[in-house]
Amino acid sequence: MAKHSFFGGLVTFSAAAAVAAGACYFFKDQIRGTKTYQNLNEKYDVDSKVSKATETAKTKAAELKTKAVDLKNKAMDSMKKDEDDFDNDEIILDEEAEISRDYVPLADDEEAAEAPADKAEEAAEAVADKAETVADKAEEAKDAAADAVEAAADKLDVVLD
Repeated sequence: MAKHSFFGGLVTFSAAAAVAAGACYFFKDQIRGTKTYQNLNEKYDVDSKVSKATETAKTKAAELKTKAVDLKNKAMDSMKKDEDDFDNDEIILDEEAEISRDYVPLADDEEAAEAPADKAEEAAEAVADKAETVADKAEEAKDAAADAVEAAADKLDVVLD
């Protein structure tokens, strides 16, 4: 069942590749001694290319490590320079100014909780007042419209008579 699923096939392929790589590593000296390997090595110069790539990788890694250490040291130096050194700074205070460092009480929790509720209540009252004003104006407009309809009906009666 595992052979037919994707992961089962992947595991089977990985295991086969690992076995093949292990066999090649185990027999690498015999493989390098074969005529085919030597012909390909002469034609493509594989061993020298691999050794050059390895040397280049080691050199680049050493350079990058050196740069990283240098950057770390520069960062540490700049952090040391950024620290406030109050001995060298000039601090000028007004001699007459009295600095109060006493405890300052904060607003009570109840007062802090009631303040938004009070504001909301005031806003609700303002909205209710505006709604009442609008309702009054709507009633006046309705009365004016009723009066206009009544006046139009009276004129119609006069015209028809």
